[in-house]
Amino acid sequence: MISYFRQLQLLSESELVELDNLTTSKKLRKGEFLIQEGDICSEIVLIKSGILRSFYTKNNGDEITYCIAFENQLMSAYSSFISQKGTEENIQAICDTELIVLKKSNLELLFNKNVKWQKISRQLTELQYIELEKRIISFQKLSAKERYLNLIENYSNFIKFIPLQFLASYLGISPRHMSRLRKVN
Repeated sequence: MISYFRQLQLLSESELVELDNLTTSKKLRKGEFLIQEGDICSEIVLIKSGILRSFYTKNNGDEITYCIAFENQLMSAYSSFISQKGTEENIQAICDTELIVLKKSNLELLFNKNVKWQKISRQLTELQYIELEKRIISFQKLSAKERYLNLIENYSNFIKFIPLQFLASYLGISPRHMSRLRKVN
């Protein structure tokens, strides 16, 4: 987690070490959940290795994947983390995944200790908002093929681990259309 926060360029080395002392490690096997619908999120994780997907389940039982996170990305049921109310989403490991975990209680300790952490919190919130806006705009502006090509361009070494139905749902297309896209590329 140190390297992720180091790139924000707000913390000293001693503050980064303090952060490191407040984190723990967690491993999820393929298919295991980080959090499930209805639970209250109490942690933010950095993906050390592996892939997580965030999805919700419609009333008819269909799963809609709306976020896929890869190595060196943060993941959380962010709305629940902020509000401390039950989450609407599920976060599940697509493959064996290793995480670095920062508990909300430890983050609160850092907030109370140093104003820099409040700046970092704001930056992280802004980054989450920007990613959400990019995702919304991509659905309005780009074709499914263009969204798929963007995924290949940015995460080609991970795509092979993501099941077809999850990729299709993430791109907003049917598994059949996803198969056709894969054949062309």
